[in-house]
Amino acid sequence: MKQAIILIVILLFAFSLSAEDDALAIIRKVDELSKTSSSIAKMSMLTFPYSEDNSNYRDMKVLAYGKGEDDSYMEFISPKSVQGLRILSHKGDQWVYFPSTGRVRKIAAKSKDQSVQGVGGDFSYEDLGSGSMIEKYTYKILSSDKDSWTLEGIPTEESAYSKIIITINKNTYMTPKIEYYTPEDGHKKDLVSEDYKTISGKLMPTKMTMTNLIKQSKTVVLIHEAEYDIPIDDKYFNPMRFYK
Repeated sequence: MKQAIILIVILLFAFSLSAEDDALAIIRKVDELSKTSSSIAKMSMLTFPYSEDNSNYRDMKVLAYGKGEDDSYMEFISPKSVQGLRILSHKGDQWVYFPSTGRVRKIAAKSKDQSVQGVGGDFSYEDLGSGSMIEKYTYKILSSDKDSWTLEGIPTEESAYSKIIITINKNTYMTPKIEYYTPEDGHKKDLVSEDYKTISGKLMPTKMTMTNLIKQSKTVVLIHEAEYDIPIDDKYFNPMRFYK
């Protein structure tokens, strides 16, 4: 009996390792297909205070730059109330430039679960940050059917989230849905990606909706134009220069 129990434990442990290895292979494929050396995108960010009321929203225009996995830069173009506001994510750190005061604020780790001051919406500083999904979380497969995998990700570093649940399409390796969980609220937010188009040889979503299930609000990001793997000036990702 004792030997049988030991064998069962070994088999369960081996299955667990196999599931984790398979999950990592899936995430690596997702990362490989979505990875770009650089990007420029013109976007609209629509914030809806009530997710069921599509007539009441605020429309903001944004220019976004990205370089590798560690650097991203966003500049708000309109309306005037947020014009010139800029957000830099660089090697795990984040800064915000507020044009109304001319000051730069470095975002503390404890504040990364907050929405951008003056912008609001349902994307937090952490959501807008850069970084590799492979490095940020450890994964295991929760379920699988003929169309998709469902993976659970547990943070490997300080995070506002206790876990994420990702749906991955088996044909495209795209991620149509990510669920975000926190210790305080449980299932707090959903990110749904849709309207996929091939841009610069990359299949990418052109509509992303983040819904806050606690506040019952949502934020929709629409990609109007995008270019990938093109030269970008390093000044956008320099904490001493990005706001100049």
